[in-house]
This record gives sequence, structure tokens and C-alpha cells, in this order.
Amino acid sequence: MRFRVNLDFDAALSRNNKNFKNEKFLKELEYIFFLVNNISNVTLCSQNKYSNKYLSHLHDLGFTIPNIDDNITNYINWWGNLENFEQVKETNSKCALAKWHRPLADKIIRSKEDLEESFPTFYRPDQTFSGIGNKVLNSVKDFERLGFPGVQSRYVKVVKTFGVTYDFKNNDYFIVENFVSDKGEFKGGRLIQINELPISFDLEKYINDIKEHIPEALLNNKIQFDNMIYLENSESKICPIVEINYRRTMGEVIMNVTKVLGDGTLYFGDKTALNSNSLILSPDFVKNICYFNRALGLVKSAK
Repeated sequence: MRFRVNLDFDAALSRNNKNFKNEKFLKELEYIFFLVNNISNVTLCSQNKYSNKYLSHLHDLGFTIPNIDDNITNYINWWGNLENFEQVKETNSKCALAKWHRPLADKIIRSKEDLEESFPTFYRPDQTFSGIGNKVLNSVKDFERLGFPGVQSRYVKVVKTFGVTYDFKNNDYFIVENFVSDKGEFKGGRLIQINELPISFDLEKYINDIKEHIPEALLNNKIQFDNMIYLENSESKICPIVEINYRRTMGEVIMNVTKVLGDGTLYFGDKTALNSNSLILSPDFVKNICYFNRALGLVKSAK
């Protein structure tokens, strides 16, 4: 099999064009294919130049290195399947979610005229990847350069975000605690258990809610949904199903890296935890470094 890491998946949905491509996304993050793939006799269709030193480094850590071909033809989209385009677009849409689920008084915004002048408030474009384009709005001036359509929500003090990946076929799931910036942009995460959450989380209820509102044809695969815990009057509250992702996610990357390297935390771009024991997982040519810090006990045993 031949794969293209179509990280321009969300952009294709946003532009209503399943053939849309943006190679900029691939330049920066295409290497995550190496962190998830576990089959050697597949081919990554890529025009990026990965050094033998880098590929050997990943191989020595335990990752499976595929064949690499710079001929970008006859491939399968790896990040997200665009075949059932209208169904996939609807399922990944934040606006579609806000039609039936409004935990923070979410309002669908079609144009600047729909925005409410209630500050601070939070805005998310309809189709985004890793929080790109999310924005805290503090004044009317912040209404400029927003992408429409999108969803405007009540602003809250977020203390934790986490994603649930649920496998409908096998009735199985895993949870990843996400680290995000103040703008909601993804910075990394770690695998956790449901009993590590500091608040009650009714997973069965939320899965049933999702089942009622997504096409039956999509219920044979995995789906991921983000959630957050926030403070209101010094009380922790849950905001479930912030968004739904019917595609691969960074949570899956974290899950697979943890399988290979053991318990720990994966970071993207955030250098605050970078140290001499960090395992670098990104190639030299990317702008934002990716590295993994093993849990303390594993670091000691690896020495």
C-alpha cells in the first residue's frame, strides 16, 4: 500500500474540495507517519528528504520505517478518509455539532455580523487542525481576520483538556491529556486512565449522544472527541464533546509513541521540558521540535 499523509484534510473540508492539497502542512508534520506506522512493507509517498541518520535513529528507538517514494501517485489518504466527503465534512464540523450540542452557549457564526459583542469570548473556525485559528476575542478589533463559518462560545478558565478515541467496532477506547496554549493550540500530551480525571466523566452517555447524531455508516470506525474541565466560581465543571474528529489525531500519535517508548509525555514545539534525556522524534528541517520525555522511572532504567 502507498500512503500520502494528508494533513491538509481539514483544509479540504473547509474549502469543500476533497482534491485540495497544501504541501506546507506535510513539510512540518509528515514525519508523524513514522511514529504511528507499524508495517515495514508499505510506502510513504513523500518529497521530503529524510536523512539516513534520522531514519536510523527512529529505527533504533523501535519505530518501523517504511519504504519512501517521491512519486506522489496512486496513494491512499492516511490522515483522513475523504471518500464519503459530505458525511465526513458534516461529522467533523464544529457548526454541525453546535446544532445539537451547546455546552457553553455555543453560537454558529456565518459572518462577522453574527458575532456577539460580549467579551471575553472564544471563537473556533468550523474546520481546523490542532486548534489552528482558534482565538480569544477581547474587543471588536479581534473580529478582524476571523475565518467563517465558525462557533462562538462563552469564555471559561480551562484547567485541563483531554481527548477520547473510541473504537466503535471493538467498543474500546483510550484517553490522552492534551497540553494546549491559551489559544487552544495543541502542544503535546500523555496517555492517562479515566480514573485520573479530577471530575466525573460519563463516557457511556457521551458515546451514546454521538451515536445518535453521526451517520450510521461511520460507526464501524474510530472517532475522537475533545473535552475540557474548567473552573466556574471555584468549582470544577466538565465541558464534554468540544469537537468531534473523524480522522486520525495527535492523540493516536501519542498512543503509539507510548506503546513503543513506554509511559511519558510527547511535546510539539514547546521546549520548556526539553532536557538531556529527551528523545528527539522530529527531523532537523521542521520548525517545531517534537520530543518525548519518558516517565522518571523509565529514564533511570534506560541509562
